[in-house]
Amino acid sequence: MALILLVAAGQHSLAQEPGWTTPVMISTNTVSSWFSDVAVDDWGRPHVIWNSGRATEGELMDLLMYSTPTDEGWLEPNDIELTAYGGYTIRPAVAVDRAAILHATFRGELTVYYTRAPASEAWNAASWSPRQSISGAGIGSAYYSDVAVDEQDGVHIVWNEGVSAGVGERWLWFGTPQGAFLHDGRDWRLQEPQAGMGEFVIRAMIEDEAGVQWFGTDDGVYRFDGSTWQGLTRQDGLVAQKVNCVTADAERRLWLGTDSGVSVYDEEARPDEPTWNAYAVGTGLPGNTVHAIATDHLGRVWVGTENGVARYDDQGWVSFSSVDGLVADEVLAIAVSDRDDVWVGTAQGVGRYDGERWTTYTVDSGLVSNAVTAIVVDREDTIWVGTDRGVSRFDGLGWTSYAAGEGPMDGSVTALMVDREGKLWVGSGTGVSTYDGQAWARFELPPEFAGQPITAITEDRQVNAMCYLCADIFYRHSTDGGHSWAVPVNLSNSFAGSIKPQVQVGSGSNVYVTWEEGEDWYTHGGYPVSSMFVYSPDGGNTWTEPIGFSSSIGPPQQITLGVGQEGNLVAVWRPSGQDLLPEQDRFYYQVSADHGATWSEPRPIPGVIPKPWSSFNLDAYHTATDSAGHVHLLVLGYLYSAEEDLGLMHLVWNGSEWSAPSRIYASKDPPEWPRIDVGAGNQVYATWFTRDERHVADTDGSRYRVWVSVYQASAPSQTPVPLPTPTPPPAVDALGQAISTPIPTPPPFIDPATSGLPPGLYTESDEIGRLLVALSPVAVILLGVLALRLGRPRRYG
Repeated sequence: MALILLVAAGQHSLAQEPGWTTPVMISTNTVSSWFSDVAVDDWGRPHVIWNSGRATEGELMDLLMYSTPTDEGWLEPNDIELTAYGGYTIRPAVAVDRAAILHATFRGELTVYYTRAPASEAWNAASWSPRQSISGAGIGSAYYSDVAVDEQDGVHIVWNEGVSAGVGERWLWFGTPQGAFLHDGRDWRLQEPQAGMGEFVIRAMIEDEAGVQWFGTDDGVYRFDGSTWQGLTRQDGLVAQKVNCVTADAERRLWLGTDSGVSVYDEEARPDEPTWNAYAVGTGLPGNTVHAIATDHLGRVWVGTENGVARYDDQGWVSFSSVDGLVADEVLAIAVSDRDDVWVGTAQGVGRYDGERWTTYTVDSGLVSNAVTAIVVDREDTIWVGTDRGVSRFDGLGWTSYAAGEGPMDGSVTALMVDREGKLWVGSGTGVSTYDGQAWARFELPPEFAGQPITAITEDRQVNAMCYLCADIFYRHSTDGGHSWAVPVNLSNSFAGSIKPQVQVGSGSNVYVTWEEGEDWYTHGGYPVSSMFVYSPDGGNTWTEPIGFSSSIGPPQQITLGVGQEGNLVAVWRPSGQDLLPEQDRFYYQVSADHGATWSEPRPIPGVIPKPWSSFNLDAYHTATDSAGHVHLLVLGYLYSAEEDLGLMHLVWNGSEWSAPSRIYASKDPPEWPRIDVGAGNQVYATWFTRDERHVADTDGSRYRVWVSVYQASAPSQTPVPLPTPTPPPAVDALGQAISTPIPTPPPFIDPATSGLPPGLYTESDEIGRLLVALSPVAVILLGVLALRLGRPRRYG
């Protein structure tokens, strides 16, 4: 990734804007509440939704709750959606457009849904539109989602959803002198290591049992786990840079043949410090130039050199040459049949070793040519031999040959592979052909292959090897206020897990999406790799290729993006890992002035320390922008390393520097999942939930609570028109039906002046007591309403 360095305009922090109100606990009427989000409309009024649960008849009801303040206080939360049963509902999101229409996403069981409602009527469940299924592009569970609305009231939704890309399909790797091409059955991708990792002339390829691809090149061996590349060279322990052949043994050790002998790489015994062993002339090999390596079913390794073939087992090395009956000493190819016959290709024909003696096959036996370049065994135990003049097949009784020029096959054979369906793939200097047992066919290649020999072919037998069935990031948008939606687009399309997407919109038609890459907690697969960014300049119709943030400190995770003045971007993330040094465990930021095409080098944000990576690494951070173009950031952490209570911190980015962090909230009940939004230009609302200390990891036994705080930024106010008058919720009878002549009773509210967390322990009964005191002027009416509700189900609408 190209980088530019943007110099900050000063050494001192921007002064923090004061004025955050005492946090208000708004989730007063359910057992447990979490994962809140807030949207502030153009009149400065916040709308908060969150997930909650209530037990009924032995089952856990998943509810989507809503509340908003009035002049008197926060309305009693109402369940606007029964999303599912059994604890599936997590992490909803909400946004509001210029017409004061709320757009929300939520998870019901395994699907992400969308719904909308007029902000003035959102307290009433009947005002929300019927749920629409948004996910379903993959085959697995969808869970994280986010929603944003642009200046034209276009609605943008992102979510992550489990996929099984390539399952049932054929994914193929083609090695060339210019790199490795991956074909997924539809599209082609040139897979290259990161810049600075050397040349990528492919000599050999294999896939190990873990699904990791290994590439032997002229500049070492490369490891690709589906997301990240790792290069191993002489500096790491490889005996020589040029790797001609690669195989893996039964112990999952990697055997690498070079022009200076064999290197054995073992990362299984000690993953923290892989070991290397080397073999050459004098230590068991008959020659140092190694052209071919294979393993048999007894776990023995066969190595072909310029001076014969050698076999390695627990007893050591045994060599064979022309003196022992081998057809020729220079061995160019090796394959082992199901019967453990060893087939050896040379420039003078083929030799077969059955464990006791060698048998020779040449053109006199039926080979199309004696110059053998490749050998492979299919699932019927048929031997296929590639030569400089075509292909020959041995079925145990005799040979059948297919000369170059017969059908689509032409040129000297340079690579052979049999896929899981038994189809033969033949690479040459002029292209690729296939044989399905009945007929030959030409396999069409992209223009990038023109004039390049196919040096190796492998099948990706374990697609998404790094994180099998893990999620990708998907996107949809609507240009008519959520009534109809474009088809889903896979933004990540990666081999690793992709989680926690966030979508931000800028001026015009600019849309930005970020997410974490590598680990998928729900499938217990993968590991942190990076944070990713994509950009659309035309409202979500086309997208750039994903850009990954990298760091020598640790893989960037928990990314959030701010869109600042004149569309300048600021990305904030933290490095992941358990072994970070204190000076490394910081929040970092990078800025971009060209819509994310280039980014500055990472710099630490001063004055705030992240919470330990091991505690709730499922968390995420959030930003919002005021009318002055200042980006408001919420993170979780500490002002000092000795602090015990985790705090919710607010910082402001003015385009050149960060403010000092301001602590909105701190408690032994740790805050989590902060969300922030700005309305009317300067009304800044933050929401989060707390886990009670005794049940931090016990969702079922928890008393999680949702909180809100607000302050007025110094940015200019932007008030378009008067706020629409809210419609009071209708009175209902015990069956939930509207009463024909409703009594004009105002909805209950929560007093913002008395709902903060007091020092010491907190219980729900304390909150109820405060609420009753605040409502004493209308106690008689409230008791009537409560009595009416006790006789009917709690669900409204």
